[in-house]
Amino acid sequence: MKEDEAMPVYTIGIAAEFLGVCSATLRLWEKKGIVKPARIGKNRFYSKYDIDRLECIKHLLHEMRINIAGVKEILDSKFCWEVKNCSEKMRKDCLVYLHCQKLRESKHGK
Repeated sequence: MKEDEAMPVYTIGIAAEFLGVCSATLRLWEKKGIVKPARIGKNRFYSKYDIDRLECIKHLLHEMRINIAGVKEILDSKFCWEVKNCSEKMRKDCLVYLHCQKLRESKHGK
């Protein structure tokens, strides 16, 4: 993960503008446990990886019409490489793995 993309620099208002949602929507998603922004005092800050994850969440909720509980289940579920025990080499060549790792890392702040 690139350090600059993991740095929480975007305020809730800027993140909401990037995503085309209101700040209240981001606060609701946080309350429901599908995103956990960095906090400095009472202020929320989002990284580039958080924004990517939120775009995925927005797609699942709005376009795929999946409810919040379903989105949480999808984001927390096991993936094929975990079930199949793929080698590191196979994982590094897998675009799905690389994309999902980026989303998981942004979720867990790694």
